[in-house]
Amino acid sequence: MDAVAPNPVYIAVDCARKKAPCPHCGKLARRKRVLQRQVRTIAYKQIAYLDITYGEYAARCGCCTTFRTNPDDVLPKAAYDNRVREAVLDRVLEDGLNIETVRQCMQRDFLLDLSSGFVYDCLHWAVQQLGLAEHRQQVLARFSGTLSIDELHLGQYTLLLATDPLGDFPVAFALVLANDQDHMRRFLHNLKAWGLLPRVVVTDGSNLYPTVLAELWPAAQHQLCVFHVIKDLNGAILDGVKRLRRQLSRQGNRGRRRKRGRPRKGQPPRRPRGQLTCKEKAHFVFKHR
Repeated sequence: MDAVAPNPVYIAVDCARKKAPCPHCGKLARRKRVLQRQVRTIAYKQIAYLDITYGEYAARCGCCTTFRTNPDDVLPKAAYDNRVREAVLDRVLEDGLNIETVRQCMQRDFLLDLSSGFVYDCLHWAVQQLGLAEHRQQVLARFSGTLSIDELHLGQYTLLLATDPLGDFPVAFALVLANDQDHMRRFLHNLKAWGLLPRVVVTDGSNLYPTVLAELWPAAQHQLCVFHVIKDLNGAILDGVKRLRRQLSRQGNRGRRRKRGRPRKGQPPRRPRGQLTCKEKAHFVFKHR
């Protein structure tokens, strides 16, 4: 039996003031009309909407003819507010989930049916919103000296992610179309241009890293991630078990101990003790007819 969808929750938001500043020059303009639209937001196990009342204004400057107001956490013409975008980014950047897993989590937790294109749009939006100069200063001030680098495969894109595992914060990320050494070299070269000088660099066993790291930070120690080392060991053990099982399957019954009472190959099966043979049954019937 299908689960019944909960009743939608509507949150009223009013941003239709009588006067509003022009988004380009800031000059006040009068309201022409009042409009309404609904935008999805997040609420745990609920369908939630922002019921937005906004205004259209006649500009008194030469920047534009008319403009419309929006709440601070809602982009123009957006179907979802910024809380949805931030929730998606947390699952990609903090939890390291791929696109399909992020979509499943958002559907399970917030009843949001997101497309993969929207998840990519959230990543592009995060890059545009990131204040690089301020973020760079914070990273250099808090950097512990240990840099962890990984790549997440997100369908048609690849997310290159650098984090500080000891400080527990993201250092930088880049969304690229190909997961190759050229993109990785460019990504790490930007970190070096920031002034980032790691003492230890932690990566997986990919062949993208040794050559690039030796070029950019020759004095840094290159270590493998413990998770990936354990994963490789488990993979080697499972491969050995599979090879042994295939070898035993090809060997068949050869070398196995014969069960007691089981006839050898080429011999007629032995009858159970106390049971007459066909010849003995025929002799008994002929004798007592």
